Amino acid sequence: MDIKQMLNDTVDQQNHARWTGGLYAIQDTVNFIANVDPKITPKDLGLKITEHLKAEIKRYEELILTTDMGKKMKEIGDKYGT
Repeated sequence: MDIKQMLNDTVDQQNHARWTGGLYAIQDTVNFIANVDPKITPKDLGLKITEHLKAEIKRYEELILTTDMGKKMKEIGDKYGT
């Protein structure tokens, strides 16, 4: 396999992972909303969705830090500020 094909495959894999992750995040949010008590007020629904999204963001931030790349990027961010 040539280097160009390897780079194209890498980009393709990264795009697939990114877009699949985005799709799952949206599906998870839709499922969360669909299972909320229908009697809830719009304001409380908004608060529940926000709480859910914050919890998911925290969970993914923690998962990212379990990867070597995530640890390195955090180290760079801590050193240079991001």
